Amino acid sequence: MIDFQGILISGTLYVSSLIAMICVFTVLILPSKKLSHAQMEIKFSDLNQTTDSKVVYGDTSNWKYLREKVLAIQGERCLCCGTKTESMHIDHIKPKSRYPHLEYMIDNLQVLCPDCNKSKSFTDETDYRKSNHLIALLREVNENKLLQRKYVYNFELLQALASKRFKAELKNKEYPRVLPLS
Repeated sequence: MIDFQGILISGTLYVSSLIAMICVFTVLILPSKKLSHAQMEIKFSDLNQTTDSKVVYGDTSNWKYLREKVLAIQGERCLCCGTKTESMHIDHIKPKSRYPHLEYMIDNLQVLCPDCNKSKSFTDETDYRKSNHLIALLREVNENKLLQRKYVYNFELLQALASKRFKAELKNKEYPRVLPLS
């Protein structure tokens, strides 16, 4: 026959010892490992920088680096009107107000003069880059591991855009007769 009294006593002892271990863990061990609110803030502030409750994806050093690269790749003339001024703007094709994760992505940047940049609204997503600018950007990204790793959102999409733009310009006879070799 089954000894129900023995099973009941064994089960009770097992459950009570389990409860005792949980109490010791929660009362003695867990508080010593617990981080204070200030310690947690410090620990997690390293992961994401925030400004006015918005996540920041880079800083001024990132921006200076990208600005120099964009000007070197696309030139110092406005891609919309062709003018050259003392202080050219680097425009976000997809506005950073709506796409904050693209703020520091080189494949989302273009050179515009101050007037054209101001006339382009923050909802306008017009891309003025020609295929030669995109091809030069692809070359630079292929040669620059830092750009590949940190500042390109979608390399395959960039390749597809360059190819599509090149074919359209070739069809419309807008493409320069000679491709730059470097």
